Amino acid sequence: MFAAIARSVIAHPWRTVAVWVVAAVLLIVLSPKLSTYTTSNQQSFLPNSFESVKAQNVGNKYFPAQSGGTGSIVISRNDGGQLTSSDQQKVQGLVSTLNSDKLTGVTTVQLSQSSLAQNGKVMAAQVVFNGQPGADNVNTGVNLVRSKTDAYLAGSGLKNGLTGNAAISVDTTNAYNHAETIITIATVLLIVVLLGAIFRSPLISVLPIIVIGIVHAAAVGLTADLAAAFGFQVSNSVAPILVVVLFGVGTDYIVFLLFRYRERLRHGASHHEALRFASSQVGVVIASSALTVIGAFAALLLAKLGSLQTLGPALIAAVGLMLITGLTMVPALFILLDRHLFWPFGPGKASEGGVFVREGRFVASHPGVVAAVVVVVLGGLAVGATGYNPTYNTLAELPSDTPSQVAYNTLSTAFPAGALSPTQVYVSGSQKLSQSNLQPMVADLTKAKGVAQVGQPTLSSDGTAALTNVILKDNPYSNAALDNVKGPVRSAAHGSVPGSQVLVGGQTSQLVDVRQQLRSDTRLVFPVAGAIIIVILALLLQALVAPVNLLVCVGLAFAATLGACVIVFLDIGSFSGIDFSLPMTLYLFVVAIGTDYNILMSSRLREEFMNGFSPKEATRIAISNDAPTVAAAGVILALTFASLMLAGLDNLLELGFGVGVGIVIAAFLMAPVLIPSLSTIEGHMFWWPRHARPGGPREGEATPAAGAALAGAGTSGEAPGQRSQT
Repeated sequence: MFAAIARSVIAHPWRTVAVWVVAAVLLIVLSPKLSTYTTSNQQSFLPNSFESVKAQNVGNKYFPAQSGGTGSIVISRNDGGQLTSSDQQKVQGLVSTLNSDKLTGVTTVQLSQSSLAQNGKVMAAQVVFNGQPGADNVNTGVNLVRSKTDAYLAGSGLKNGLTGNAAISVDTTNAYNHAETIITIATVLLIVVLLGAIFRSPLISVLPIIVIGIVHAAAVGLTADLAAAFGFQVSNSVAPILVVVLFGVGTDYIVFLLFRYRERLRHGASHHEALRFASSQVGVVIASSALTVIGAFAALLLAKLGSLQTLGPALIAAVGLMLITGLTMVPALFILLDRHLFWPFGPGKASEGGVFVREGRFVASHPGVVAAVVVVVLGGLAVGATGYNPTYNTLAELPSDTPSQVAYNTLSTAFPAGALSPTQVYVSGSQKLSQSNLQPMVADLTKAKGVAQVGQPTLSSDGTAALTNVILKDNPYSNAALDNVKGPVRSAAHGSVPGSQVLVGGQTSQLVDVRQQLRSDTRLVFPVAGAIIIVILALLLQALVAPVNLLVCVGLAFAATLGACVIVFLDIGSFSGIDFSLPMTLYLFVVAIGTDYNILMSSRLREEFMNGFSPKEATRIAISNDAPTVAAAGVILALTFASLMLAGLDNLLELGFGVGVGIVIAAFLMAPVLIPSLSTIEGHMFWWPRHARPGGPREGEATPAAGAALAGAGTSGEAPGQRSQT
């Protein structure tokens, strides 16, 4: 099939380019904006069965003016002193002005007896927005409150800031947009420089950027189309992740093809013959790699947590489009450029020595020692994974100068940390409620662990529902707050009002439910993704033992990568925890994308083995020829993901470091060292139930001895026109 595709593309390159360009332009032009379907509201990603969602629904029904996104306008003096009576009157005037202006997205701004801190240095005006965090009108309201407050207090000697879940949502979105810009610039520069250094060709430096850039725009459009068609929203982390995934994977596929194409040219083949052969051979690898990634991301569709589930379509669409591009558009452009592709130095000559040749010899001669050393090193790193401690504090992950973070820091100096986002307890039912029959609940909540203050219940207009605000002692995003809401707070609330339903809602309660669902999804997605990958590997390699080896190896690589993150960020660094989503995303990226290199190397090992070479000689030939490809692609992909570390967001810093380390492990330890070692040790059993071709290489191919000699010399293992070593 891939040979047929290669022949068709090479025979009709202009037609291929035209069809591809038209399809890409239509996707880009006709699709809606992805930002329309992007949100930072975690509650929108939860199933309706969770308590926090049920609580929000009660709030929307009975307390629409109080159940929207919340915020605190935090006001203090520039000199850090106590607020004077004149200052307090100024704040009261601000609140009156904001209410009279009837700002879009704002329900009310109010002060209470507790708005002035006990130390007299900070005032906090409460803002209720007309909708949930992330909604367009709420985002507009946040910006209006900030700009109006700045204007009103200008020259007064007072400083202000807006924090709370609505403001944090806006700041998070802005941070991700900024991160996407930085990541895109860094990624493009990295790829241009690295490709230029490897292939010494300005065309090869620039061409992948142009092609992948168009694919990226089309993938964003296709993701928006899917979101519109199936009615889902995507997390605001999707955009920057999509950049690095697509540019990283896309560059991998192009590099795979370039190396095999150049290898064939170096041994005398014409451009048409070399590209036709390379496209046929590498096409299988690219398709298998892409399908492995797609299969792993498809497992996310089984997750119930929307932020994971909706990550799947975006990444599947991106990798699927890149697969089509790698099989069609890329070889079409290569054949049109012909010899100019490698201008000005040409494809060069095959190396007769070098580090990879020596590596191939050493691994083939000492597979047991090599495998043992790699397993010990990675096993040692994997032990570190046992110290993993998740954090759900998305506010702390933002840059320290983020407006909502600065305002919260001021707020927390004078008020309980939980004032940032009160927990709401809703009581509802058919019977009339009164303050007297709600007091036992208030008393129980007051005594609950982790509670700083409990407000007096507010009754709905019909008297059948009540809302009680609970201020926690801890930061509402902290693990301590989550544990207390999950246990003592919910326990104190449930059953405290006989005959009525009592539900605990609010930001902390939402995160409790997110944490619970994430654990459930992890137990489901991990094995399903592994099963999908092993099936694809079995079909590619036409073996059963080899895929199991590969999956065990990438599992070890994942554990080692997570362990490295724990060591760097928790043991050495000052982080209080690692982002709660990291293990899931790390698993998918390291297992799926890192498997690309295992597929490339395993495919070459199988090719040489099926041509009659011994496992030892197959290992030597495969490492000598394909380890340079893996190393080059791995460096590019690792540095591409490492660009996430420039974004200024802790979760992207952790993801960039983690995936970068995982790719390095896959590209320098797994694919060129551990996998070939295991294939040498296990011999024919590694490829069971397939066997090498009887009688050795076919007519016109090199003998095993000749192939081994050529591999030992550092060539591709082929004479001009010979098949098995190309």
